[in-house]
Amino acid sequence: MTLTFLRTAAAAAAVGATVLSAAPAQAHGAPEYPIGRVFNCYKNPALPACKAAIAVGGEQAIYDWNGVNQGAAAGNHQAVVPDLKLCAGGQEKYKGFDLARADWAATPYSPGADGKYEFRYNASAPHRTLNWKFFLTRDGFDASTRALKWSDLDLVAELGPHQMTTVDKTYFMKLSLPKRTGKHVLYSVWQRSDSGEAFYGCSDVDFGGSGVTPPAIPSSLKQIGQVSAAQDLPAQSKITLRVFDKTGADLEKIGITLSAAAPKAGWLAQIATQANASSAYLKVGALQGGTVVIPSGAAVMDVYAMQANSGVSFAMDTQLPGTTPMPPVTPSPAPSDAWTEGASYRVGQIVSHQGRQYRCLQAHTAWKGAGWTPSAAGSVNVLWLPL
Repeated sequence: MTLTFLRTAAAAAAVGATVLSAAPAQAHGAPEYPIGRVFNCYKNPALPACKAAIAVGGEQAIYDWNGVNQGAAAGNHQAVVPDLKLCAGGQEKYKGFDLARADWAATPYSPGADGKYEFRYNASAPHRTLNWKFFLTRDGFDASTRALKWSDLDLVAELGPHQMTTVDKTYFMKLSLPKRTGKHVLYSVWQRSDSGEAFYGCSDVDFGGSGVTPPAIPSSLKQIGQVSAAQDLPAQSKITLRVFDKTGADLEKIGITLSAAAPKAGWLAQIATQANASSAYLKVGALQGGTVVIPSGAAVMDVYAMQANSGVSFAMDTQLPGTTPMPPVTPSPAPSDAWTEGASYRVGQIVSHQGRQYRCLQAHTAWKGAGWTPSAAGSVNVLWLPL
């Protein structure tokens, strides 16, 4: 039995959707560093806190990781996002992310040489910015006892659009924060200037962190897809990550043989570790603080080309003991539904439109009037991949 996972560079041409028309649009961003709760659970759904959040609010929330918003906030954030619903941005769909838990994954957070803290935001569809507001929990707040209230927070920074830089849909900012120790919640609010829409994010941080400033994201690094683990594997299973050049010719093979049975997240971490140590072309894991790290308990990981223009692609083969390996093949498209304006779509979903099938590359809602059809020139290889 051979399980094959194939993701090409073309199939993941963009990390996030771009603005495709002048029509109003929603669901376009999340904190990347320190990573927000919803975005982290999209990347690492096997974490205990993430499992609990999904059990309460449903799995769709993590596929809509960039949609913690209020469309008519217009700066009146406390009016549209009530107490105890801050991490959900006041939305029922994200209510699981306001659970009182001690195990929300916290990013080690320390200032740089300039005394300021770096903040990065994955703007999957950039918008014009009016301002950013950052709130920090006060000393004594305990995320394990109850959800956040506005009274738990201090407004610690407010930045305008001229105080951020944009690199490849990532917003970079520097924050001057008051002294804190231990675990806290950094609450970010992004207010658009071209509409009343605002976005909200809870980032758990640990001020007893490593003391290391995150390095800059390498300009050459490019996400080209994902690898996933569908099942636990027995001892002596063989996992091979194959890397191909632009023409499809083999460049390298990275392989491991399991010495003992391993759960799916365990063996995926093993092959990712081996790839990151030996590959000349790829990194596997999650991008945090400018480096690719291997998240704990993750059954899905991102794959990054070390050179953005290299054109490399990859396939991961899993061979069980006593079976004969087979060459990787592109999976046949699953049965599809007709694309419908106004519907929400998840990553990997297959739809039919105008006699052709398309695979969704970025979770989104096809808002009426936006023109985000699979066949639209601006959305090909951004939202949809033709099959």
